[in-house]
Amino acid sequence: MSTYQPSYCNTTTDLTFIEPYLGEFDHKKVLSSNWVASGTSHLFYLYNTGDCSGQVYKDGKELTVTTSQPSSDDQYRYTASTDLLEYYLQGTSVSTLNSSVFEASRDWNDLKTEAVKRASDFVRSYLPFPIYPNKGVGTADAVGNDYPEIIVRSTAIMAVESLVRPHDFEKADQIKSQAMNDDETGFLDRLRKGEITLYQHEDENKYKGILRPVSINANTTGGIVDIKGKSSYPWDLIKIIISNGGTFTAGVENTTVKFNTFIGNENGLKLEQMAINEIIDGYWQLIGHNMYVRFSPGLYTTSDEWELEVSGELDQRLTAIKTVRTIRQ
Repeated sequence: MSTYQPSYCNTTTDLTFIEPYLGEFDHKKVLSSNWVASGTSHLFYLYNTGDCSGQVYKDGKELTVTTSQPSSDDQYRYTASTDLLEYYLQGTSVSTLNSSVFEASRDWNDLKTEAVKRASDFVRSYLPFPIYPNKGVGTADAVGNDYPEIIVRSTAIMAVESLVRPHDFEKADQIKSQAMNDDETGFLDRLRKGEITLYQHEDENKYKGILRPVSINANTTGGIVDIKGKSSYPWDLIKIIISNGGTFTAGVENTTVKFNTFIGNENGLKLEQMAINEIIDGYWQLIGHNMYVRFSPGLYTTSDEWELEVSGELDQRLTAIKTVRTIRQ
């Protein structure tokens, strides 16, 4: 059966970011030391092992499963109907095998992969909105994940919780509480209530404008320090670029440091020029769509570039619920 549903975190660094010692919870069980000779040279039997259909280890080493009678070193076969584990190794004995540690578990990578898939399905079902990837230039998170960090971390928390729970119930509850708890202060709880929003949402951040540096020279010391306005357009990326560099100093008339701005049109983003060689003055300056920015004093380099993402729409469903306490006198 195929699926188009993605997993929101990886099975390595995202999980160990939540629990650095995750390898201690790999679900291995130690098998009894009751090996017997099978009657066939180099082949040994271990009865009543319990399920060994996953992966078997000898002193921490992964053994090789086979569907036929083992005939090469470190091969094994488990038969569920007779609950029998067969193991082949030349140059050993029953007593030597009984002094070794045999363990059974599912393959660790398979186990983590399933935990991440289950956690992703849970997060998808728990949140009251779809989750979209934020891939692309200017939209990805700082660490470069395909999905928002809050989604990646919440999924990792739920995956780690399920891996830890069979070993340590209390620790699993503590880990899970980071994502969801009875007080509804976990990451997923706050996402449901609109206290935390994702990049895809038309929330207060876009409504007020999200500023991002696109290309800033290492020598530049000035920058855009404030934004105001309410976008007159449903959504756009406004390009702000220094058209002539230099130093803007408070108390000194500026005639050289200038900027241009560009908005989108029917042909694409950042194409239609609005501000043309505007002199930076340190006050509120219009850049397009009824939005204003304020530049700080400092050195600016020609072609320094920022983008301002704006949205004239605000999804009220994502506005955090506020409460007010009243007292009757």
